[in-house]
Amino acid sequence: MGCLKPWARYGLLVVAHLLTLGLGAVLFQALEGPPACRLQAELRAELAAFQAEHRACLPPGALEELLGTALATQAHGVSSLGNSSEARNWDLPSALLFTASILTTTGYGHTAPLSPGGKVFCTVYAALGLPASLALVATLRHCLLPVLSRPGAWVAVHWQLSPARAALLQAVALGLLVASSFVLLPALVLWGLQGDCSLLGTVYFCFSSLSTIGLGDLLPGHGCVLHPVIYHLGQLALLGGGTPLLGTVWEG
Repeated sequence: MGCLKPWARYGLLVVAHLLTLGLGAVLFQALEGPPACRLQAELRAELAAFQAEHRACLPPGALEELLGTALATQAHGVSSLGNSSEARNWDLPSALLFTASILTTTGYGHTAPLSPGGKVFCTVYAALGLPASLALVATLRHCLLPVLSRPGAWVAVHWQLSPARAALLQAVALGLLVASSFVLLPALVLWGLQGDCSLLGTVYFCFSSLSTIGLGDLLPGHGCVLHPVIYHLGQLALLGGGTPLLGTVWEG
């Protein structure tokens, strides 16, 4: 691409990006379409069976109206299901987790402001907090990068590596350190604590949180299985940068 004109390079990059989007969409449709159809068919069968069993007690459309209300409230992170003694959706640890998801741009989507004042404050808070978070990340990078680069520099001098190979070795080492410390290790801890989640699910959740994708299918939810103290400590641990650590549990 070095001999191409700038507009041609940009055009090729745009076409490659569009092709990547299209390929990803086709693959996701092929992978996720059949399971979604099966779940929809199972849900319809369950609804039909429930309505057939309780038809005499339910007016027409009452169940659909109730489910619609429940789904609408759950979209804002409010649910009437489960034990009423569980922590409220806006207790202090949950509110801290919400602010952390804003400042790290993870945005799990399981909690959202309901009041007009909350929406206004969320907008102002994000507008001021995101630049501050970026400044903090830049400062940490400036302080930590020299420290993390020392082992790679020592290896490069000891093994007499070329600058290109030393840079590649340092990049690989840092990648392995991040992957093991912030993805694999938390995933193993969560997998051991949370018996109803697979190892793949915990790795998937840790990666989606670390990369700030935050799809929202696996969420830091209410501590129904872990001890409440461990659960709240886990929520507070997320304030260290959105990294999923000990005590985070899911609502699927």
